[in-house]
Amino acid sequence: MARRMSGRSISIHRCYSVSEIADAFGVHRGTVLRWIRERKLAPIDHSKPFLINGGEVQDFINRRKPKKQKCALDEWFCFRCKKPQHAAFADAEIISANAKTCNTRALCTECTAIVHKRIAIGSLAQLRQSVSLSAPLHLKHLIE
Repeated sequence: MARRMSGRSISIHRCYSVSEIADAFGVHRGTVLRWIRERKLAPIDHSKPFLINGGEVQDFINRRKPKKQKCALDEWFCFRCKKPQHAAFADAEIISANAKTCNTRALCTECTAIVHKRIAIGSLAQLRQSVSLSAPLHLKHLIE
């Protein structure tokens, strides 16, 4: 599993050595040197020891962050497939609700994993046009 890099410990006003960057991210020094060799990280100058500006490290972290994916109303985000998916058999169920939102559950069409999504109660009528909703007895009034 890939490590999640956190830039909280990196200051943009400071320069860091290869060892300091490796310790901050929990990777080997060779990994940081490979990033420099592949020009993913740019040192201040190419003399040794390499020093990398903190702002450059922050930019590197931001470039590596995955882009957010928006789900349509009739899609649920599947963490196993890592993308928005429609409900299998166009069927979903309401699990719980409060005054403004309700929690729904469905199956992913690709991997049949259980996927969850919070939906505004005002959007349920629009969701019912593409997905059949079911609910426990005490929440049936939301569907009607």
